[in-house]
Amino acid sequence: IVNDTGTITVGLWLFGPSTLFMWYQGNMIQGTSLQNGTEFNNSTYQLTLSSVTLRNSGLYVLEAFTPIKARAEMTLDVQEPVSNVTSFVNMTNLVEFNDTVTFTCNASGTPLWFSWQNRSSIVTAGGRVELRNGGRELFINGVMRYDEGPFKCLVENNISKVETNQTNLNISYGPSNLTVTALPEKEAYISGSDIFLSCSADSKPTASFYWMYNGIHLNVSGSSYNLRNTTQNISGQYACVAKNAVTLRSVAVIKNIKVVDPILSVTVNPAGSPVEGNAFNLSCNVVGPVDSIHWMKNGTYLGANDMITFFNNNSTLSFYRLGLSDDGLYQCAASNAVSNITSKAYNLMVNCEYDVSRTSMFLVILQIKMGCSADSHPPSRYSWFLNVTKVGEGPVLTRALSPDSGGRYTCMASNEITGSSSNVSLELTLIYPVSHVIVNAGNQQPVFNQPFTLTCTASGDVEHIQWMKNSMFLYPYNGITFSNNNSTLSFQSLNLNDDGNYQCEASNSVSHMTSPAYDLMVTYGPWNTEVAGPRMAEMGSNVTFRCSAVSRPHSQYSWFYNNLKVGDGPVFVKAALSLTSSGQYTCMAFNNITGGSSSASLELTVIEAIVKVDVTADPPFPLASQSLRLTCNVTGAYNRLHWLQNNQNFQPSDRVTFSADNTTVTIKALQPADNGRYQCVASNSVRQHFSQPYNLAVIFGPHSVQITVTNGIPPVLTCLAESQPPAVYHWILENNTVGNVSSIVLPIKSIFGGNYTCVAKNPWTNITLQASQVVNYPDAAVSVQASVMLTALLILLIPVLDEWL
Repeated sequence: IVNDTGTITVGLWLFGPSTLFMWYQGNMIQGTSLQNGTEFNNSTYQLTLSSVTLRNSGLYVLEAFTPIKARAEMTLDVQEPVSNVTSFVNMTNLVEFNDTVTFTCNASGTPLWFSWQNRSSIVTAGGRVELRNGGRELFINGVMRYDEGPFKCLVENNISKVETNQTNLNISYGPSNLTVTALPEKEAYISGSDIFLSCSADSKPTASFYWMYNGIHLNVSGSSYNLRNTTQNISGQYACVAKNAVTLRSVAVIKNIKVVDPILSVTVNPAGSPVEGNAFNLSCNVVGPVDSIHWMKNGTYLGANDMITFFNNNSTLSFYRLGLSDDGLYQCAASNAVSNITSKAYNLMVNCEYDVSRTSMFLVILQIKMGCSADSHPPSRYSWFLNVTKVGEGPVLTRALSPDSGGRYTCMASNEITGSSSNVSLELTLIYPVSHVIVNAGNQQPVFNQPFTLTCTASGDVEHIQWMKNSMFLYPYNGITFSNNNSTLSFQSLNLNDDGNYQCEASNSVSHMTSPAYDLMVTYGPWNTEVAGPRMAEMGSNVTFRCSAVSRPHSQYSWFYNNLKVGDGPVFVKAALSLTSSGQYTCMAFNNITGGSSSASLELTVIEAIVKVDVTADPPFPLASQSLRLTCNVTGAYNRLHWLQNNQNFQPSDRVTFSADNTTVTIKALQPADNGRYQCVASNSVRQHFSQPYNLAVIFGPHSVQITVTNGIPPVLTCLAESQPPAVYHWILENNTVGNVSSIVLPIKSIFGGNYTCVAKNPWTNITLQASQVVNYPDAAVSVQASVMLTALLILLIPVLDEWL
């Protein structure tokens, strides 16, 4: 597009230094360098290029001389699409952690940018991964099982993008994550059980397995091992060993198997007669292996106290001195890892005996029976009285127990011959058994550092109350007191160590009962309130604050910004930050049970964001041996700039200098080795911002023009030169152009040979370089005595063949 200059009477279109079109006073002249497909409209002064090639790249200039002198320039960059993309890998069968793999990607086109993809993720350099030769090579050191791919190479430039076919690696790994499972899974098995062991491991190829028992190899292979109809003597350590035939690695894991015989029988046997005031033992006889023995009275477990103790691993229950309150049903429970048997009940009835003189009586109380005896001849006659009421005759009184059965029982013995009588009395007190024992706290809440009370309530005649915490008896100590005959347990000031299961045991001389457990959990907090989140953020970004506090039950949270409530919950998100979002963010934690609260604050500073970072190059077309200046353009405030070359820190050198503020990098005497991806990184107090890569492809050449001859009929001449972008080729024979491509096929008319010249030209630098080659057919040195007829025939055929070719 040309600025409005009116009619151009005299003007030029130039391509580089060459004239394309010139017009003056209605006449138009075409330049000698005009290429096919180039058209000019002398009315609009428009230049049209059709089917452009790399040769069309360059500087186009429109110059107007009259009536007004003006000049317009445009640089056309024709790029070659990506093609001939191939990739290969140096090896595909690898061993995890041992081997290294290299992928190589090749392609044609200008310019080219290479990247690699593993599955759906772009591969980046770092750690075990290197990208070499401008990304053409992917190097993975110490491959892992996750590197199997598929991998593919992506090649692109400004006008096209091509990717290779997928390549998969076969990576052998393991064995790892070896596990042994048993079905059924138990800590111990009863004799006769069938146990099925199975072993599994992560391995490629699949691991082989064998088994060991207590360190001794078993003649068992495979991932499973079955133990049938087991006995105690097969208990021990079973090891599964997995081995990978490719990685040559092996690993073992041990499974402990315990087989135990069951307990067959449990009985309680007395030692001697149970007489009040005497010592007495009960023995627990167990047939089978036993781990533990426990004793019970009337269904409640017994513990050692001032009156009883246990011997021989609890197999003997010993009474120091029997009392009437020891009456009851006694059982022992024996257990091991696979069985638990409780004996039948042994009914202990303590005998009570009174010895008196000849005039005394012997009174026996047996549950609800009373017996009376006296020394008399002839035998005495017996009468029974409750208080003053006669209730029976005979030496034994049997009465149904009822609420009015208590009182003073008197036995009167009389001798009808002597007329003498004597009596003895016994005061019978009825005691109601203990029941419905409960621990309660009323409407109290157990709050840290506050007093708290537990109350034990029970039905029946309660004579004694004992408190327990976590099944251990409690006694008064600092902070704990008992009152109201031990029915009340008081905490002066709760602390966290008071958590636990509390029970009370109520008892009398004939019974005792333990309450269900009251689970005391001291409520506390909130303490140690903390706010986690960034202290600095960019405009337009989002920040997330998280609040935590030590509390039971969990705290409720509220958020405040400069003392104005902005949210609830442990997480607060502030979106689309602006400079006015700076300030103090406070989290308040509140415990609804304790009524306590605690707060913590965080000061947020919002800074101006880095909006854009890009790199510009001067000159836009980097020529070999010349200097290139890269400039980092940043929109927004930043603290630091640094540069990357191929994702690595770019440092000054003898040919590379940085400006004082790092905004510009100057590379002197450009070389093809400088090719690569250059990025500028701008950092503020929050994060780093990366520019889009500037892909440097140094323009050079052509260098080292070489001609190769491929013999055949007809022969082929190929011309190659080192050049970026690729050179444009012309073939000249006897001052005539005979080809415009890299390779040409010699026409038949050149059977007698010729001197071919290849001219290689860089389309951007316009630098040319040439080489010549004298070509002769192998049959050119024919004998002088060749057939004249054949020569004549060839002379006749050459014009025809030339026209055909």
